[in-house]
Amino acid sequence: MAVNKEIPLTSKSLKEPLPADSGFIILYGTEELLIENFLSKLKQQFGSYNLYHGEELDLENFITLLGEKSLFSPKGKTVNVVKHAERFFSKFRTKRQRERLLRLLERPISNLVVFIIPTDLKRSDWNKEPYRTLAKVAAAVYAAKKLTRPQIEQLVKKKFQKAGIKVPQEVINYLLESFSDLMQLRTEVEKLITYAAGKGELTLQEVKQLVEGHPEYTVFDLQREFFNRNLQGALKIFRRLSAGLNPYEQTPLVLQIQGLLLSTANRMLIALERTRKGEDLKSFAREIGLYYPFQVAQFKNWLHLWGEKELVNLIRKLYQLDTDIKLRFVPAGNAFESFLVETLG
Repeated sequence: MAVNKEIPLTSKSLKEPLPADSGFIILYGTEELLIENFLSKLKQQFGSYNLYHGEELDLENFITLLGEKSLFSPKGKTVNVVKHAERFFSKFRTKRQRERLLRLLERPISNLVVFIIPTDLKRSDWNKEPYRTLAKVAAAVYAAKKLTRPQIEQLVKKKFQKAGIKVPQEVINYLLESFSDLMQLRTEVEKLITYAAGKGELTLQEVKQLVEGHPEYTVFDLQREFFNRNLQGALKIFRRLSAGLNPYEQTPLVLQIQGLLLSTANRMLIALERTRKGEDLKSFAREIGLYYPFQVAQFKNWLHLWGEKELVNLIRKLYQLDTDIKLRFVPAGNAFESFLVETLG
């Protein structure tokens, strides 16, 4: 059976409004990143949704989340998402149970119900119930199919371009070869964009140092602990990152961390000044290199922990640390640990 209403889930199709505010929408496929992007689109269009899991859902709950279209139906509609809907459907084992499910699916409903099925459904699957009926009654069927390498490459390039960061092709190739999982790739790209805010470009050497790191920690973990004012956490991570490195090898690591902390402190100072004038951080977040909600939330927390004088003093200390290492040849590892104790202790 062909699914006539199937729409490939792409960045282009995600820009279009979802085709219904009541009824059924089906989303199937194994590309987790596309599924997450779809849920973001759902929230953007409808404001919020209720999330259910197929293995936890029973028939009575299911009937409730459908709503019922009638003259006496309430005007307010809800959006309900059922993740792993196939696990819910598998509970209908007898013929009588399956027939009851199909009657429910064919009945007009007042809510919008999105079934997420994280598997690649084949034509033989669509020929079976309840998928046959779902394909007939659904307002749309979205397919989150695995992206090809050229498609992923374009997504990564657009992310950097949108952030105003230049990266050579060798960086793109390295990231695609290092991270086969799209969710992990997205996370690493977002971290790199945060690091490069204000720099405008990234080299392959920088990227390798940033994404390889220690199996347990990266410089971004140290950044988080530092601005959370957690001395012990920052010291622990730095010692893990520098373990096994000789004094000469510690120098580029420390300078990399110093640059990240300096960039972050400068952006925090700008954000602090503008929020004190009454601006909402979200309104100018992109101007200071914050492209994702988790970054904005993290910055808000940090702004509560650092005052203006402290940030100005921190920036002075970071420039001094740079001078001590580059011009006075102070051992980088020792200098950085002293800096942490003096600043956070």
